[in-house]
Amino acid sequence: MTIAGLQLPPRLLAGGGPSTPDPCVLRALTTPLIGQFDPDFTAIMDDVVQWARQTFLTGYERCFAVSGTAGAGLEACLNSLIEDGDQVAIGGGPWFFATTADVACRAGAHVVSQADLDSNTKLLVVPLIEPHAATRQRIAELAAACHDRGTRLMVEATGGLAACELRVEDWAIDVCVADVDHATGAPSGMALVTYAPEIEAILAGRTSPPRTSFLDLLQLQAYWSRERLNHHTAPTSLVYGLREALRLVHQEGLEERWRRHTRIGAMLRHGLETLGLKPEGDLPYSVIRVPSGVDEPTARQGLLDQFGIYVKHVAPQTWRLALLGADARLEAVNQVITALEKVLSRA
Repeated sequence: MTIAGLQLPPRLLAGGGPSTPDPCVLRALTTPLIGQFDPDFTAIMDDVVQWARQTFLTGYERCFAVSGTAGAGLEACLNSLIEDGDQVAIGGGPWFFATTADVACRAGAHVVSQADLDSNTKLLVVPLIEPHAATRQRIAELAAACHDRGTRLMVEATGGLAACELRVEDWAIDVCVADVDHATGAPSGMALVTYAPEIEAILAGRTSPPRTSFLDLLQLQAYWSRERLNHHTAPTSLVYGLREALRLVHQEGLEERWRRHTRIGAMLRHGLETLGLKPEGDLPYSVIRVPSGVDEPTARQGLLDQFGIYVKHVAPQTWRLALLGADARLEAVNQVITALEKVLSRA
């Protein structure tokens, strides 16, 4: 019996993440597997650490990948930092608050909102770019306000890493975590984390070990450091892809990559405005309200079925759009605007 191989239609990912990896990254995924402590593989791990530091713009020693998406990176940080009864404040919109609060509560935290931040707060967790509203936080000012209260700041930077300005050390961010499948351009399945020496001291001073061994930052940092703790077998092919994606970021130049995303985001926004839409949010993202006379699910499905374009539904009659990574190019902008004009006019 013949069983058909995997076949999928082509898609343009225009929902502001994830993005389509560059062909160089996709080729890297097909590289033959080697052992996790093979010197050639540990050299690749070292490349990931070095280029991740340069992408976060930090000199922090602890900078490495977590095997899992942004949720795993965030959970590793919260599980490793929080002890029972610690007060943790969370910012961002309702979705970010709810999902992050769930993880923090499971780790034993007493969760409050960012508005209730006070001197009893051990940690404030905020997104660099709020996922649904696509608005950017003033991180440097927030870090200063936190440190005045003795609070540490954790930033979830998935939406901004390699897409817009992010300066972890200059802005005094204590912990930063980001998925790698947005503007960084790697395949989904790994997250990058970096944290200050003071955070490492907090980890080392815990009165009890974190609740999960797999997401224990002290063990993970030992795995990615010269210690090479045999903690787990990394997803080898994803590490290849991440290494190649980071290489491409720095081959282009980090600030030039920021500028490209801003430029393409502005072009996309202009096109949306010519259609009579009113985009909101911060570049490279645009959040639009689908006109009230349009059946939103039908229009979104029409974009996918007829034009192969995916946009992100973030609220009733509301879409998030952005072209990130290898998708951030002029031809893609024209493709999205043309398809939107046809789908919305039909609706």
